[in-house]
Amino acid sequence: MSEKETWQKMGKEERLRHQLEVQSRQIERVFSTHQVAARVAGGQVETQSIRFDLQSHLESGIHRLRGLKQDLLSVLGVTDVSLAKDDKGQWRLDITRPHEPPVALLDLLLLLPELPESTAVLGIDEEGAPLLLPFADPNMTHVLVVGTRDAGKTSLLRTIAVSLAMTNRQSKLQLLVIDPDRPGKQNRQLAPLMFLPHLLSQVIPEPEEGCNALQILVDEMHHRLKYETVRPTIVALIDNVEALVAYAADDVLASLAALLQRGAEAGLHLVLGTSQPTAEWLSSIMRANLPLRLVGQVQDEGDSLAATAVPSAEAELLLGQGDFLAVIDDTQVHFQAAFIGNYDLHLTLETIHRNRPRPLLAQPLQLNAVGEVVPEQDPMAWQRQEAPPWEVASAPVDNEPMDEDELAADFAEDDEEEVNLE
Repeated sequence: MSEKETWQKMGKEERLRHQLEVQSRQIERVFSTHQVAARVAGGQVETQSIRFDLQSHLESGIHRLRGLKQDLLSVLGVTDVSLAKDDKGQWRLDITRPHEPPVALLDLLLLLPELPESTAVLGIDEEGAPLLLPFADPNMTHVLVVGTRDAGKTSLLRTIAVSLAMTNRQSKLQLLVIDPDRPGKQNRQLAPLMFLPHLLSQVIPEPEEGCNALQILVDEMHHRLKYETVRPTIVALIDNVEALVAYAADDVLASLAALLQRGAEAGLHLVLGTSQPTAEWLSSIMRANLPLRLVGQVQDEGDSLAATAVPSAEAELLLGQGDFLAVIDDTQVHFQAAFIGNYDLHLTLETIHRNRPRPLLAQPLQLNAVGEVVPEQDPMAWQRQEAPPWEVASAPVDNEPMDEDELAADFAEDDEEEVNLE
C-alpha cells in the first residue's frame, strides 16, 4: 500500500470515530478515578456538541461527582461539560465541540499528490493553493518561525514535524525536537512528537540537554562534510530558542552559527521558533542564514520589521491562530497554517507505527543518558473492545489543542434533572 493510500483511509468520519473512542476512554478513566461505576455506551454528535450516553447507577456515587468538573474539562480539552438525565431517566454527558480549524492538516494532505522527499506542508495561501516547504531546495536551507503566544507558532512547528513524518520514511529523514520549558508552565503541544519513530531522541525540554544536542549536530555536520554524505536528512525544530541562549549564550550561539552556515551542505536543517524577533542574539549574520521567515502575529511594527525585514509587511496586523506570512527575500505569501489537533495526532501516530519499520539511523544520536526513545506505552492509546453505536449528525471537526486558560468554564445548567457539581 502506498503512502497516499494509507493516509486516504484517515478521512473525516474515521478520524471522528477515533476521537470518540479516545474521549470515551478518557471519560471512563475520570469516572474510575473518582470510583464512579459508569461507562460510555454510545451517543450522538451534533453540530455544536457531543452527547455521551452513560450506563451507570450514578445515584449510588453522586457525592463523588463533585470532583469531576475540572478533571473532565482538563482531559477532554473543552470549555463546557454538563451531566444530566434525559426524559427516559438515562444519564448523559454533553460536551461542547471546538470550532473546526480553517485548515486541517489531514484534510489538506488528502488533496495533495505524492510530495517530494523532505517536503513539509505549511498550509493554504490566499488563492487556496497548498504552501509547501521543500528542504531539498537550496534556497530553503533554514527557517525562522516568529510569533507571539497566540500566533500559532508552536502549532506550526508541530505541523511541520508531523507532515514530514507522514510523507518520509525514517531511513530518509529524521527529526530532532528541542522545546525548553516556559517558566512556570510546560508546553505540551510538542511533547506527543516523542512517539514519532523519526525522532533521534525524546523531545528535549531541558536547556542543558538542548545545548548538548546542538553540539552533537555540529559534530555530525563535520563528520558528514569530511565524508561527503548528506543522508539521512535531519530537520531540527527548536522552539523558544531564547531559553537556550539565556542558559548558555556563547555555546548555543556558536553551535547555531556553525549549523546555519554549513549545516544544509550536510543535510542538516534548522527550524528556529522565537517570540523575540528583536533579540540581540539574532545577529545580522544569523538572519542572513535564515532565508525563509514564517511570521505570525507580532506585537508591533518594530517586531514586524525585525521578523520579516520588509518595511510594509505589517505582521502586527495578522489575526493570530495560524494567520502567517511566508517571507523569502522580498517575496511575501499570506497563508493559513495547517493544524493537527490532539486526536488527529493520536490517530496519525498509531497509523505510522502500524505501517512503518523502526528507525534506521546512519549515525545514532546519543544525548547523555537520554538516547533513543522507546515508548513504554502511549498514554492516549485506549482501545475499546467494541465500537459504540455512534450517530454522527454533522460533519466532524478536529480537536483544538488543549489550553489550560480555557478550562475554567462552569458546567452548563441544562434542566432541573442536571446534577449541580459546584
